[in-house]
Amino acid sequence: MLHTDLYKVFYYVATYKNITHAANQLFTSQPAVSKSIKKLEELTNCTLFVRSQKGVTLTSEGELLFEYVQKAFNYLISGEKMIERINNKEEGVVKIGISNTLCKYFFFPHLEKFHQAYPNISIQIMNQSSPNTYELLDECSIDFGIISIPKNKPNYNYIGLMTVHDIFVTKNPCLQEQYPLEVLADHPLMLLDKGNQTRIYIDDFLKRNGLELKPEIEIGSMDFLVELAKIGIGTACVIREFVQEELSSSTLYEIPITPTPISREIGIVHKAHVPLSIAAKTFVEFLEKQNIDSF
Repeated sequence: MLHTDLYKVFYYVATYKNITHAANQLFTSQPAVSKSIKKLEELTNCTLFVRSQKGVTLTSEGELLFEYVQKAFNYLISGEKMIERINNKEEGVVKIGISNTLCKYFFFPHLEKFHQAYPNISIQIMNQSSPNTYELLDECSIDFGIISIPKNKPNYNYIGLMTVHDIFVTKNPCLQEQYPLEVLADHPLMLLDKGNQTRIYIDDFLKRNGLELKPEIEIGSMDFLVELAKIGIGTACVIREFVQEELSSSTLYEIPITPTPISREIGIVHKAHVPLSIAAKTFVEFLEKQNIDSF
């Protein structure tokens, strides 16, 4: 059995080499300190101190024991200092699960601002799809995930951050103010790979409106969809908020179809009964304050 209270007394007596000074630091009486030292000597079956009128001196056994006790207390003191730094948001690690698309278009701009505000909090990013992000949460491998299609799953908390809109874009200007959805059948369509949450969402939208279109190109990156649309390879389904620069510069044009896909949210998901670390909670609160809907 580890007698931590006795070792604490031993540490202070060995440090100050005086029982009275040790008692003052421990806010206890001199007899109580002497009693604790005697009990520790009985437990270790060693004489730990030699008493004199000037104070106390460690025996060879006492010096050996103090070498280990001092290391233990130094580790504890370092641990307390580290916890203090974490509480002051001067230290910490945040583990985040997020897809490549959200990482580039949504996360990086906010990561830069967060790093400027909290330079000593490190960020570990795991690029995963939304289903895999949930798996990482179940394994407690990440603090939270950032996903584009929230699921009403029990035992999870969801925090909405930003509303996004799926649109179809092309290199060529549109001649009409509005087109029926069926016009997409006349375009070489480019979509994200099957299994991608955005692709599942768009396939479901088309199916609910009586369309089952076979894309000419399926690819795993929205970056590639944008670049292919810019050189006129076909019509790409992208997120409007992520191609504002291309739309503003007329590099790409949105096809004004009706009906349009229902807007969806980007948000944070984390386990309901697993408390967020101080660093992770700091990041979540930072994102909530960013007024992201004006992104």
